[in-house]
Parts: sequence; C-alpha cells; structure tokens
Amino acid sequence: MGFAQGFELEVRGYIQESLNDDLANINASYMENPSNHFWVADIDGEVKGMVGVQWRSIQEAELRRMSVSDTVRRQGLGYKLLETVEGFCRDRGHRRILLTTVTLLVPAIAMYRQFGFHRTGEERYGRISALHFAKDLTSPDL
Repeated sequence: MGFAQGFELEVRGYIQESLNDDLANINASYMENPSNHFWVADIDGEVKGMVGVQWRSIQEAELRRMSVSDTVRRQGLGYKLLETVEGFCRDRGHRRILLTTVTLLVPAIAMYRQFGFHRTGEERYGRISALHFAKDLTSPDL
C-alpha cells in the first residue's frame, strides 16, 4: 500500500467495507442483473485488473472497483478497462458514467481525466477526500 503512506487505517477500512459490500458477492452485485457487469483482466493466469459497472438510472451508470496491479500500470490496461465499461454503457443507452475516487490516487485521477471524465464534486472523509467524476456519453469523443 505504498500510495497510502500515512493513511493506512483509512485505506484498510475502505478495503474491508468493499469486501463486506459488493465484492463479497460479485455475482449477486454485478452479474445477475444484465444492467450491471464486472470484468477481470487476466494476464498469463494472474488477475491484473478489475472493474465493475452498476446501473444507477436510465441515464447513468456508475464505474466501481477499478483496480490495476502495480506490476502492469502504465501499459494501457486501465484504458482498456475504461473502454470496455464505456462500450457496455453506450450499448445500454446510458448518457453518463459516474465514478468516485480518492485524492490519494493521483495517477488514476490523471487517467480518468485523460479519458474524458470531469470532476463534479468533492467530499471530505477525515483526512481523505472523495472526488466525484462524470463522463458525458452524448457528445463525440475528443
């Protein structure tokens, strides 16, 4: 957890909450409803990335649990996962993809911005801020 230096307790709490929430049963949280989905990137038999998407409304879907192994970062896997989510959302007629991340994840924030997400809000949680982003799917890609 090198990125979380000084914030280990907060990050561990978030991870545990995630494991107790939707990641405790990926099938029920993502795969049983055709409006949701979860992808795992397998490289040479090892999980190197994952991302989920959940329906929020006819207009919006939420990107969730995006993660790329530090052993393959900056090799395009994150972009491929984002492209997969975007295609899935476009196929279902969503007009926008939402996501929330934390200020500690500076490289992820840069990737989201580069992919066309713009910041829509911020919430403080103790020493960490959650940043909300959205990507409009109705305008042509830049």
